[in-house]
Amino acid sequence: MVGPRVFDVEQASAIVPDLSRIFDGLDRLREKIRATKLRVNALEMIWGEKVHEPDCPDRAEFAHYLEEMKRLEEAVQKETEKVAELGGLVKGLDPGLVDFYGVRDGHLVFLCWQRGEDGVTHWHHLDEGFAGRQPL
Repeated sequence: MVGPRVFDVEQASAIVPDLSRIFDGLDRLREKIRATKLRVNALEMIWGEKVHEPDCPDRAEFAHYLEEMKRLEEAVQKETEKVAELGGLVKGLDPGLVDFYGVRDGHLVFLCWQRGEDGVTHWHHLDEGFAGRQPL
């Protein structure tokens, strides 16, 4: 069995342009999800439980928005899977946090990238999160 890929700083930094594109796409998807949720919520506020009943005039529209939400959430999942295929671990969507396994002083650590950074410039221990982030 093969373990996770271990990166050096240069290898992880080389992936940053791809990460930026992926997170830009995630932003667009998440905005569509927010807009669709607003529509779902509005119909639920107007009709209450009746929105699920066959005689509700807005039932088809409501069902369409629910299906759209499902499709958009699946698209978000596919985009985050792209990060995993590159060898990264998505730790947050907002602002965008990705960790890569790396080695520092002979110990397995996470090399840490935050959206907006041009490359991987920080690291933290495996048992620490973003708060334990330290400059390389």
